[in-house]
Amino acid sequence: MSEQSSQQESVEAEPEIHRESMDVDVLFVGAGAASLAGAIRLMQCIQAHNESGEGDPIQDPTIAIVEKGSEVGAHILSGAVLNPQALDELLPDWREQAPIGPEVDDEDVTFLTENGGFNLPIVPPPMHNKGKVIVSASRLARWLASKAEEMGVMIFPGFPAVDVLWDGDRVVGVQTGDKGIDHHGKRKANFEPGILLKAKVTIFGEGVLGHCTRLVTKKLNLDQGCNPWQFETGVKEIIKLPEGKGVPGYVMHTLGWPFDTKTHGGTWIYGMDDDYLSIGLVVSLDYKDPGIDPQYMLQQFKSHPKVAKLIEGGVVEEYGGKALSAGGWYAMQQTYFDGGMFIGESAHIMNIAALKGMHLAMKSGMLAAETAVEALAAGDYSADQLKAYKDRIDDSYIKKEMWACRNFHQSFDKGLWVGMMRTGPAMLFGSIGRRNGHTDHDALQTVAVATGGDSELSARPKVEIPSFKPKLDDLYLSGTGHEEDQPSHLLVADPEVCRERCTEEFGNPCTRFCPAEVYEMVEDEERGGSKLQVNFSNCVHCKTCDIKDPYQIITWVPPEGGGGPNYKMA
Repeated sequence: MSEQSSQQESVEAEPEIHRESMDVDVLFVGAGAASLAGAIRLMQCIQAHNESGEGDPIQDPTIAIVEKGSEVGAHILSGAVLNPQALDELLPDWREQAPIGPEVDDEDVTFLTENGGFNLPIVPPPMHNKGKVIVSASRLARWLASKAEEMGVMIFPGFPAVDVLWDGDRVVGVQTGDKGIDHHGKRKANFEPGILLKAKVTIFGEGVLGHCTRLVTKKLNLDQGCNPWQFETGVKEIIKLPEGKGVPGYVMHTLGWPFDTKTHGGTWIYGMDDDYLSIGLVVSLDYKDPGIDPQYMLQQFKSHPKVAKLIEGGVVEEYGGKALSAGGWYAMQQTYFDGGMFIGESAHIMNIAALKGMHLAMKSGMLAAETAVEALAAGDYSADQLKAYKDRIDDSYIKKEMWACRNFHQSFDKGLWVGMMRTGPAMLFGSIGRRNGHTDHDALQTVAVATGGDSELSARPKVEIPSFKPKLDDLYLSGTGHEEDQPSHLLVADPEVCRERCTEEFGNPCTRFCPAEVYEMVEDEERGGSKLQVNFSNCVHCKTCDIKDPYQIITWVPPEGGGGPNYKMA
């Protein structure tokens, strides 16, 4: 944060910035599934309140959503097999209107070895998907945005929230980012100052490790007594198969290869309409091996005989990467505070055992909306008033699902076999007690320990398959772009650590775990040896570096609005 502060100071050393201010009743930060469902539900609840005749009507409500992506859906990446439960509640006729894919009618859970494998005789209960719907999360978000706008919700894409507005310990809104700042922190000719968005209730739905979510949590100490936040990182490709070769409605999840037994992770294949296939891999970020490279492991997965046959002749058309919240129920920080609430993955709401979070995110947004309407009607935006949101979560299927898998992620901290022995009985009889987690970066082993004494990690050979994609080629398919002449949004507090310590101790794991080749060790012509080069324009905003860096010297902050990936089909 110190580099961000210095950049801000250099900007404000120029003539004073005049920031426009806008007042709204309720502000959602982030235009993901949680916020969009929440905004729609909010408008429904306001209408119902006004028609009920109970209490004073809520006159001319102003509801706004700010989104850092260039458009709604641009930064949304998910599998996704959608549990329709929340949408059925929110918009009962959505199936006739929304851009959805096929229902799941065939599914396997497969244990892979390097050249073979077998289907589990029984699909574990959390992985039951028949009757659920395969969707493009980004397309669904754009449709939800259109429904929200029809109801009068204002949506502002390209406006990242870069700071929280406070009145003492009460959140009263956010400041959006300035545009037109060069890499020295100076204003360019196209400079546009960010605005102050002031709200009676601010609802943070920023997704994984949201910038403002972290600021609020830290200032108010809302995670006291919680398990450490833990995460997984997923990478995925959308593959276009030859005509007639698609498998719409088919779902496969795997465990085993290409992971070793010490590393928790898995893969998926989802058969979409029009001969498209979603194929992806997710790895727990408490892995030990500093050589782990999720994008490379995805290429390995595609080479497996079972998978290679399925994707034969296919062409990769889109790629993306994203971290996801994995800590579970005990990692959830307090979800309400004076002036606001957290929803979706900003509140660490995720059924990690089922690898599903969209329906829970939407439900959390809906419950926050119901709470916000009561606050508007009462004119009371205190934590005491908004505590009803937590009560609603506890009474909903959010808690039911998350409670059932509350120790799932932590159960695999000793590897695959121990994890399976722990989770099997838990699925049958329920978890007992609480497993404490750990910060993901602490789990990483040095190169010497991981290799049994070697000083360097081994090279990664090209995977010999027709659909092999080097990381930069995959990155191109994400549509990622940032204005080059702007301050880097990836703040490295001490690059000398990367040069001197990390090279020797961990082999610069950021050059591997980043799914977008943001971090590169290049020749230092002045001093000799190598130095860190941060290619921030490659960033897909997955947050993996902020989470997994072993020295915790990398901080992700929002870049200029509109930058980042541009997902269309993911």
